[in-house]
Amino acid sequence: MNPAAARILDQLRTPDRIGRDLALLRTRLYRFSDDLRWYVFAETLEEHLLAGQQPQPATISAVRACLEQIRRNGGPPAFQAALATAENVDITNALAERAAYMWQQVPLATPPSTVVMIVGAPRSGTSHLFNLLAATGKFAYLTTASCWAWPVRNLHQPGWQPFTDVGDAVLEVDNKRTRIIPGLVMPGEAEDIWHRAMPVYQHIRGHRYEISPEASTGDVRILQAAVHAHLSRLRHTVLLAKSPFSSFRIPQIEQLWGNTVRYIHIIRDQREAADSMLRNHFEFTANGHLLTAEQVWSRFVSAVHDHAPVGRTTTITHEQLMNNPGHMVELIMAWQETGLPSWTSGRPAEEASP
Repeated sequence: MNPAAARILDQLRTPDRIGRDLALLRTRLYRFSDDLRWYVFAETLEEHLLAGQQPQPATISAVRACLEQIRRNGGPPAFQAALATAENVDITNALAERAAYMWQQVPLATPPSTVVMIVGAPRSGTSHLFNLLAATGKFAYLTTASCWAWPVRNLHQPGWQPFTDVGDAVLEVDNKRTRIIPGLVMPGEAEDIWHRAMPVYQHIRGHRYEISPEASTGDVRILQAAVHAHLSRLRHTVLLAKSPFSSFRIPQIEQLWGNTVRYIHIIRDQREAADSMLRNHFEFTANGHLLTAEQVWSRFVSAVHDHAPVGRTTTITHEQLMNNPGHMVELIMAWQETGLPSWTSGRPAEEASP
């Protein structure tokens, strides 16, 4: 095993708080800030850490203060140039280096031949299924290192390690842990990209969101550029994507990619999913009113039932996935590759009893 993979395994066993905070800062800024200077600063701190350079104590304090403000208010404070100066980060040169990777520079060549969308309520197993399918090596996908502004720039940097090079250990823990390990490239839901292209909610603060499927139209070119960049970088023509929020995006996804899209709807028991949402502090509102976790589950599930085309949608349960993940992946791959009939009642047709 190479040293980078070994370091990541150590992080799985004994997480480094500084590394976790730097990775979390980067991904939070992608989603909840439009200031590219913040992105450069966060990326550079993480790259320095991967090279063995620790941030200064004052910088660590500033990072944690920024994360706290995002949690409390939904966005970071104004960027402070003094932070970059203290860490020898040349913002101007770094932005110039990234210019060639900007989404506007991505040539929009052939669209994906097939798009496989994983949808379902939060805390239903969408991330676990996403990781398992991505590990087959048959798909391109957006990642935890991807950024809407420069989609694949980070994937070209030294020190970043694809999860497939680390081993099965990264598939055996909750995705909320693996996505904040510095240098580890996991499949990512990339809401910084999806939300800018197809907004269906408003972020309030922390894990609180106002569900608003009728929100203003985004810039779909950002999504198209990110998809094309990752298809090219990962050398595949089939896109695998996952986000619970895409349960509300199905009409827009259909408009963009039409009958090339296939949907995998994963459903978890309502009470179990609701309990998990509460434990992880997810909150959702609609028309300004706080929804119960059970109501949230119903809204996500109903959105898929109402809009996903029956002939291009398959449904599995969280229980099926956890009981026999390997078999479920085999069945899904067969369905995706050969076009087997849709499954019904959360059970593969070939397994259903009379």
